[in-house]
Amino acid sequence: MRTPFLLLYLFFWCAAPAQNPFCINYSINDGLPSENVYAVFEDQNGFIWLTTDAGIVRFDSHNFLDFNTDNGLSDNEVFQMKKDHKGRIWLLTLNGKTCYIQNGKIYNETNSALVRKICGNSLMSDFYQDAQNQIYFCFRDGQIVQVTPHDKVVKIKCKTPQPYLGMWKNKNKLCVLTPLGIYNAEQNLRINPMATATTSRAFHVNRQTYISNANQLYRIRPNGDLTKILSLPEPAEILQLYQENPNKIWICTRQGLFLHENQQFKKYFSGEMVSNLLRDFEGGYWVATLKNGVYYVPSFDVILNKLSTEKPMKINCIGINQKKEIWAGGDANNYFVKRPGLEFTGQTTLVDGQADQITSIRFFGQDTYVSGKNMILKIDGKGKKSFLGCGANDLWLDAENGFFAYTVVYKIPHRKIKPGIKNMLNKNNMLLQKRTSVLLHESENTWIGSNYGLYRYRVKDSITNWNSYPNLQTSIEDLYFDSKQQTLFVATSSKGIVLLRNEKIIGQISHRNGLNSMTCNAIEKVGNQTYLVGSNNGLNLVTFKNESVNIRNINAVLGLKNQKINDIGYLDQIVYLATDRGLLWFNITKINRKDSRPKCLIETLKTQKRNAAGKPPYEFDFNDNQVSIHFSGISYISQNDLTYHYQLSGQDWTQTQESQINYKSLPSGEYIFKVYCTDGYGTQSNTAVIRFEILAPFWQKWWFILLCLLIIIGVIYAIVKYRLKEQQRQFSVEKAAIQLERDKATLEKQMIDLEQKALRQQMNPHFIFNALNTIKGYYSEGDLMRASTYISKFSKLLRMLLENADKTISLSTEIEMLELYLELTKIRYENKFVYELILDENLNPNDIEIPTLLLQPIVENAIIHGLSPRNKTGLLKISFAKQDKQLHCMVEDNGIGRIASQKKQQHREYQSKALEITKERIALFSKGIGPSTFEIIDLIQNDKPAGTQVVVTIPLISIWS
Repeated sequence: MRTPFLLLYLFFWCAAPAQNPFCINYSINDGLPSENVYAVFEDQNGFIWLTTDAGIVRFDSHNFLDFNTDNGLSDNEVFQMKKDHKGRIWLLTLNGKTCYIQNGKIYNETNSALVRKICGNSLMSDFYQDAQNQIYFCFRDGQIVQVTPHDKVVKIKCKTPQPYLGMWKNKNKLCVLTPLGIYNAEQNLRINPMATATTSRAFHVNRQTYISNANQLYRIRPNGDLTKILSLPEPAEILQLYQENPNKIWICTRQGLFLHENQQFKKYFSGEMVSNLLRDFEGGYWVATLKNGVYYVPSFDVILNKLSTEKPMKINCIGINQKKEIWAGGDANNYFVKRPGLEFTGQTTLVDGQADQITSIRFFGQDTYVSGKNMILKIDGKGKKSFLGCGANDLWLDAENGFFAYTVVYKIPHRKIKPGIKNMLNKNNMLLQKRTSVLLHESENTWIGSNYGLYRYRVKDSITNWNSYPNLQTSIEDLYFDSKQQTLFVATSSKGIVLLRNEKIIGQISHRNGLNSMTCNAIEKVGNQTYLVGSNNGLNLVTFKNESVNIRNINAVLGLKNQKINDIGYLDQIVYLATDRGLLWFNITKINRKDSRPKCLIETLKTQKRNAAGKPPYEFDFNDNQVSIHFSGISYISQNDLTYHYQLSGQDWTQTQESQINYKSLPSGEYIFKVYCTDGYGTQSNTAVIRFEILAPFWQKWWFILLCLLIIIGVIYAIVKYRLKEQQRQFSVEKAAIQLERDKATLEKQMIDLEQKALRQQMNPHFIFNALNTIKGYYSEGDLMRASTYISKFSKLLRMLLENADKTISLSTEIEMLELYLELTKIRYENKFVYELILDENLNPNDIEIPTLLLQPIVENAIIHGLSPRNKTGLLKISFAKQDKQLHCMVEDNGIGRIASQKKQQHREYQSKALEITKERIALFSKGIGPSTFEIIDLIQNDKPAGTQVVVTIPLISIWS
């Protein structure tokens, strides 16, 4: 059809079945030294090794590490790697110079006598180990070298025709494969004359030997006969075998990879020279080629159709109609259709000769609409095609209107949607002036996903802007409405998945829930409350249960990390994924988590000064305590999408994406470092453990501490011994001084006692003399009654004096003696005085200690010199009171006073002497105990003498202290 403004060309072709399993190709660009890969080998740690014509390569799922002759290899061209019973990995080389790897070290002719004995001069064609662990190296030039279990090397002389293509043992006989047949190597006897070729090979699989001849495969039976196993469906040179199980064998050929399973053949990688295949510990497959590096196949159940015989075709969108037709839109105005039971067919439409991008494929009734940036192709139910004359990112038709989304959104009545519609795209039909990517209609709502957020259109209330919600203030990539759950799923470019229900946002699915990327491009329901979410980083399986959401990263099963998923289709348990590399599909029921988990190992432990090599224990000096630990998590299907969890003794578990941890200035002590990793599926690896010790400085070691303790103990012993000796000497000196003081004190006490006794003796005779004179006077006067009374009281007083001859007595005894003395004195000085004895109620006289007859001389002086000269009866007051910690004693009279008494000059000498004695007694009693006083006060009344007051204070002492 020709229009005034468009030239339309329509091309049809059948898309060739260019489908292989989804795979990742590793080549020189990824770190391989060569794209000519001979073999794949997996070691005990899970590392993948590749042998090439430029050395060998180790891959740890993160990086490729090359080894060549500069690193110790005997030759750069290595064909195979074989492991023996001792864990040595032997390299079969082109030049016949072998070497082996053990514990990370390469052993060659320069550092191993064993290797020097084994090396030959031609290509190493085979390696064989029998049931008795005898090892045989087969060289193409006819040389065979035997290595016994004890590493004794025996070179076997053979005379059979050359070249040797392979070897094995049968019934203890050494057999070799040559172009002329099978020979007993030691007897030069042809066992089987089967015609072979130089391309024939021997393969040793699970203790059985197979032989290839052209495209046929034979097994050596125990009796030495050959049994034909299979014949490939096409001519092909067999390069290698891999037996996955008794009913599943992979055949590597120069024409591709064949799978023989249950007597059926499948072919993959057609046209590739497949040299080797290996299934790793995770269940992934490694396919080595001789021109294109190595392919990693996560699963042969995930099919990739490039939809092109040349480079992969980018697929933007997928549509599936009620006829179960699968439509896929490409990037060059091409779309592809797969009808039930048929392969994909492709069609390309050029608009004015310009290629266009297909952005959506929609089905309404019997009509199909293929939308491109520059055109919309309509295909009716009869297959008639027509162009609407405009382009769109998406479109949607309801019963009345059509909605066209591009730089703006137009609403056009359904009846006017026909060729030439471009004239209708004007302001009158503009619904929303926003660039829009996706449209969806449900019930009475038309949802519009734009680059500026989400909008809803209703006839009754026109456009509603949902951009007031922060999670919707972003570009909308896809919309899906689950009518059963009445929930709208909104896939956004930066906010993950937003869920709307009943005019409200009810949730968000993001990184926090386990989503592998916040940039979500597509969403599709695949089961009851189960959805697939395609992102820029692969595929997620989202399941809702009991108001909770569970997210599984399908990348960990499919190996789709870093694969951008543009759209998702689902039909009859088959999931279709639109990617930049073509169309992927798989049966979702066959995609299950493999019974494997990542591996984790610690590769290096080092400090600033050295690496920890060999077997433990690993010990470092105290001043070499900056420790660096490098570890690797191995998961090829996760493609480096691993999270590490590590712990050092005494610390909490820590999470990181890094594979090296550095510790600075670790204190001395023993340490245990643990690390494990988890993949995107949450599967935990083994826990790798390494122990090391930071040695204590010499001053912290036991022998030094013990030495220091001994020295300290010795010093302490010497100090203590010296101190004890010094204390003993000082004690002796102090003891002598104390004894001297004691002797001195005893002597002083004795002197004081003697002095007091002497003083009392000086006082008592005078008193007795006076008393006897009084008695004499009574008798002279003939007053026998008074003399008798006087004598009775006097004798009682004398008895008390004798009984209390000690220097001190109780206050009560002192008062009683004073009263007796006063009564006797009253008899002598009749009517001359009366007396009062006053005792403080706070005093317990029985508990107070006082010198014997302390106040008697004072009382006697008061009576004789103060009261007796009076013409009237005088008053004598004697009181005892407590003042602080002293005993206050007072003797007061209202006699003539001291001045008048001195004029009379009566007994002046005795009076002075008695007072002096009393003062001395008070001083002796108070010595070393407390202060004391002796005070005489002249009483004056009306400027005339009114008596005398004597105050004595001594320390208040308990008689029991």
